[in-house]
Amino acid sequence: MTIDLKLTSQHDIDVTNYDMSTITETERVAQNLKIRLLFFFNEWYLDTEKGIPYYSDILIKSPDIPKVESILINEIINTNDVLELLSFDSFFDTAKRKYSVTFQVNTTFGTTETIEVEV
Repeated sequence: MTIDLKLTSQHDIDVTNYDMSTITETERVAQNLKIRLLFFFNEWYLDTEKGIPYYSDILIKSPDIPKVESILINEIINTNDVLELLSFDSFFDTAKRKYSVTFQVNTTFGTTETIEVEV
C-alpha cells in the first residue's frame, strides 16, 4: 500500500495544522485523473510525447468536439485502476476558449465522486 499526499484545488500539497494530508485509494485515482487531464502535451522536457494536445486540438478557434471528447475519454479510461467511465459531460466556452469536463469513474477501489477539470 502506498500513501499519497492530498493536493489542494491550486495543486499544492495540502497542509493542515502543520501536517500533510493523505488520501484514500479512490481519491488517489481521482487526483491522478485531474493531473493527467491538466498535463499539456510537450510540457515535460523528459518526455515530450506525454500529455493532452490542448494547444493543437482543443483550445483553438473551432475544435472538433467529438475528437476532443475522444482524446479526453481515452486518457481517462487508460488511467491505472480505472475500470469504467460512468458519466462524462463536457463544455467548450468559445468566447473564453475554456474547456471543462465533468465525469465519474468506477475504479478498482470504488466509485469516485464527480471529478471536474477546467482548462
